[in-house]
Amino acid sequence: MAKQINTRTERRGQSRISQSDRRGSSSVTSRRIPPVLSRSEIGVNTAAVDNRPIPRRRVDVAIPSGAEIRLPAVPSIHNKWRLLSGVITISLLMGFILFTQSGFFTVTDIEVQGLERFTEGEIAQAINITGSSIFFINPERVKRDLQMTYPALSDIEIQAGWPASVSISLLERYPVLAWNWDGHVRWVDKNGVAFEPLDEGLDVVQVNSAMLPPTVEDRFVDPRLVASVAALAGYIPENVNLVYDPDHGLGWEDARGWIVYFGFNDDDAEQKMNVYQSLVEYLEGKRITPGMINVEFIDSPYFRMEQ
Repeated sequence: MAKQINTRTERRGQSRISQSDRRGSSSVTSRRIPPVLSRSEIGVNTAAVDNRPIPRRRVDVAIPSGAEIRLPAVPSIHNKWRLLSGVITISLLMGFILFTQSGFFTVTDIEVQGLERFTEGEIAQAINITGSSIFFINPERVKRDLQMTYPALSDIEIQAGWPASVSISLLERYPVLAWNWDGHVRWVDKNGVAFEPLDEGLDVVQVNSAMLPPTVEDRFVDPRLVASVAALAGYIPENVNLVYDPDHGLGWEDARGWIVYFGFNDDDAEQKMNVYQSLVEYLEGKRITPGMINVEFIDSPYFRMEQ
């Protein structure tokens, strides 16, 4: 009898324990497990993922019948400053586009000062800015285009003003000589810069040569040679062109049948001319007709019977 009572008591205790375990496990599983952050960097995402939906704002619109219509909800925007900056940026961009397209800022006329042989139409065609917005006018680029198109222009200054005015001041190069090689003629100023002939009626000293002139840096003609031409221009006979030889320098064809050379520089041009005249008088007294006379060095002039 006592054994039966002990057996029943043990069964009841075990039954209570099992029921208590079931209640504990159900309470544990019913609770929501919070997200866990792992401190390990291997195979585990270290950031907790928030899967909550973006909050939406409800919009209700009243109608005349007294009822309300609920429109589809739209997400609420938390960062209003970002939206405001975007609106301002778009507004500024549209304003800039309107300004650049406005006729009030369009270049319609160009003022040019310093022209002599050129015309304003030729200048305007070279820079091609008529009809452009003043916002896109680059004075340095306009100057570069003008220099490349017309090397005869110098001291160019470009000024762009509001609302749409462009003024240009410049100087035209004056030719000191015209270099002619095999029919190709270029005017040359005192600095040795070459450019296209602009006035066929202008009286310019012409130098005939079978080759291009000696150059220096970016100059078409060495400025020292230009100075020599200018110095000899006052001694050559009228209607006579200078000639250039790479071995003997500058000279001209004398009408009496020979070529005289004065060298490459303008040093002692007057003395060279005196020596030349004295040598010619001596040869004529001897009835000698040379082919070439060279007075490049006044201390040792010479002549040849053949060129």
